[in-house]
Amino acid sequence: MKLARFSPPTAAALLLGLTTVIGPGAVDSYAASDIPLPIAHFAHMVVDAPHGHLFISGGDGTDGVLVTDLDGGNPTTISGEPGVTGLALSDDGSALYAALPGQDAIAAISTENLTESARYGTGAGTHPDSLAVAGGTLWFGYGTAGAGGIGSVDGAGTVTLRQDSGSWSAPPMLATTPTPSDVLAAAAQTGDTSAFVTYQAEGDALTRQAAKALPVPDLSDFAVTADGLHLAVSSWVRPSDDRYRTSDLAVEGRFAYSVASKAVAVAPDGTVAGCGCNYAFEAFPETGEGYYNRYEYRYPLRLAAHGLAWAPDGSRLYAVGVDTSGGTPTLQIARNPETAWVRLSGRSTTTPLAPGEAYSFRASFDSPLSLSAGESMIPGTVRITRYDDADPNGVLISDPTTTPTRVPVDFFGSYYVAGTVPLSGPLRFRVDYSGSGHYGPADQTFDIPVAKYAPTLALTAPSAGDRAAPMTVTGQLTWPHAHVTTGAVHVVKTDLAHPSGYSVGIVPVAADGSFAFHDTPQVGGANAYAFSYDGGTSYLPVTASAKVQVSRATPSLSVATDAKSYRSGATVKVTAHLGTTYNSRSVTLYDQPAGKPRTQLKSGKVDAQGNLVAYYKVTRNTVFSAAFAGDYRYAPRTVTTSATLTPTVRTETQWPVSTTRIGSTTYQVFYKSELTMGFNVQVTPRQSGGCTSVYLEHYYSRAWHQVTSQSCVPLYSDGWYGYGRALKLFASNDHYRIRGHYTPPAKGAQTGSVWSQWTYLTVRPGSPS
Repeated sequence: MKLARFSPPTAAALLLGLTTVIGPGAVDSYAASDIPLPIAHFAHMVVDAPHGHLFISGGDGTDGVLVTDLDGGNPTTISGEPGVTGLALSDDGSALYAALPGQDAIAAISTENLTESARYGTGAGTHPDSLAVAGGTLWFGYGTAGAGGIGSVDGAGTVTLRQDSGSWSAPPMLATTPTPSDVLAAAAQTGDTSAFVTYQAEGDALTRQAAKALPVPDLSDFAVTADGLHLAVSSWVRPSDDRYRTSDLAVEGRFAYSVASKAVAVAPDGTVAGCGCNYAFEAFPETGEGYYNRYEYRYPLRLAAHGLAWAPDGSRLYAVGVDTSGGTPTLQIARNPETAWVRLSGRSTTTPLAPGEAYSFRASFDSPLSLSAGESMIPGTVRITRYDDADPNGVLISDPTTTPTRVPVDFFGSYYVAGTVPLSGPLRFRVDYSGSGHYGPADQTFDIPVAKYAPTLALTAPSAGDRAAPMTVTGQLTWPHAHVTTGAVHVVKTDLAHPSGYSVGIVPVAADGSFAFHDTPQVGGANAYAFSYDGGTSYLPVTASAKVQVSRATPSLSVATDAKSYRSGATVKVTAHLGTTYNSRSVTLYDQPAGKPRTQLKSGKVDAQGNLVAYYKVTRNTVFSAAFAGDYRYAPRTVTTSATLTPTVRTETQWPVSTTRIGSTTYQVFYKSELTMGFNVQVTPRQSGGCTSVYLEHYYSRAWHQVTSQSCVPLYSDGWYGYGRALKLFASNDHYRIRGHYTPPAKGAQTGSVWSQWTYLTVRPGSPS
């Protein structure tokens, strides 16, 4: 029979059990939900886009080829094909070729009616496995561990073994370009390395181009680039981004990303699918930097060997994942995998911005795909539209400034606009990026925080003024940016008549922020003015206050006691007198005894004569004060007076013999034989720190003369002090007198000082008879 020509196994991409973050503008690059496959294991997959089929083999233990539509639905099985492994499509897509290792055969299946049209025996014990079409011929790797080779099936259905002049230690894995070509590559793991051979396929003949052991200790998949010039080799143990030339298997440059996953596939346009990881895969350009999209698997799934296939037009990438035991085959589909997402970001120089403030807004880009060499701006068109209250439908900014890429600050360039924040309402920008090439379109609206702020408010007011006289308080509102004239100033006044304040009106604000408030205060004392700018529609409120001391007349006020000096326990009559006032006739009397705090004695309205009388029992020096709290027109005033407590002084002489009268004065009589004259002084009440002095005078030459004194000696604890003098020091029969004086402490005196009465005495010679 005549074989149909083969087309390379270009499969639409499939994504398995994975999640991906779809950035703004990521054009439908999502992965479809997990689609469980009704097979126990996975071996190979090809995409037949013209007929709308996915062909999936399961290897040993399966009985046919699984067929689904291009969305993984409507599964059916081409039965009678036990243990299918390798798959390949004819060049014209009319036939699917399936390797049957256990049958030592290859089956040809019609892609039109999904039935086997031919079967080619490859010889007993050949176990054909990997299939590829190159140079119009179907090639297959065959053999067992320790021995392998490459065979062919030509257009007439003739099977030929040992097409390679070399030897293989294992069944080789085959690969060719994603579109028909004469390039064929084969590889087999040989311990810590893998043997690779490249060929030129012409008809049913192979010509070796290069053979080399590459550092791949865990070969699971490899692919030929779309132009047939390089190999992409997968290895988890030794991942690499090396591009091996098919002409000599030397390294020539690098892929955009390394390949470490179990599978690798190349799209007809040259895009590579693989990953530098195990639990995800990416679609990336053959050269350059970055990738289009990255997809991560949901644990425990991971990419299966040979589990990637491209749709011929690159619009889909299919992936099959398996669990750690190789079971639970699960299909995923990634749409538009060659379109990299673009994420927009926008920022202003200051946030939040204030109404009227100058702003600059910069739109920048992020994408997993780097710019190509020589590019300084992300390709495509960018439109920036501003929205505010003045332009609610938006106005296009026609001339944004471009800033080329600045590594490492900005990898894609940026667009910059400047202007002024609207005086009211919000501000937002919409950025529309058209996308270009492998960059997807993106759009994003950015709300720029615009925060109302409070302007500064300064007041100028007199510190003092006369009652009933006009006065003016001026104010100035200041905005740091351009501003709109909005809002008004509210004034609340507080004075003695209105302690809780009352509104005195609203003051308009001029365009320059100035205003003036005029008042003629009728109440004296502190007049406080609170000015509150309400902010209008665009600003936050702000307040400031000014205080003016308004003059008041001084009232006539006095306080008096009915005496200046009192004995302990005496009652003092205290009288306050208040003259003319306006609306208050209240006075408060206070007493403050020495060394004690002031207390209120009495408070109330004065009588018709203007008097307020109180009584107080005095026990020490006391200051009395009268206080008028003031009223609307008369100022507060306080006056004081003092009352002095005069202590009682008691004296006695010791050991007088008798008394005698000389003229009208009584004298104490002493005799010198008595030796000493004693004079005792007692002070009541006394105060610690007070002292007593004793003065003795002698009368001669018609006058009294001081003889001696004893100055300021402390009293005893009982308030007494005793003074003594030898009688021999007195002149016989002369006249003497003696008295004491009490002096309170210099600080904190609770009483006044006091003299005792004179005590007169005379001293006679000898002894009394």
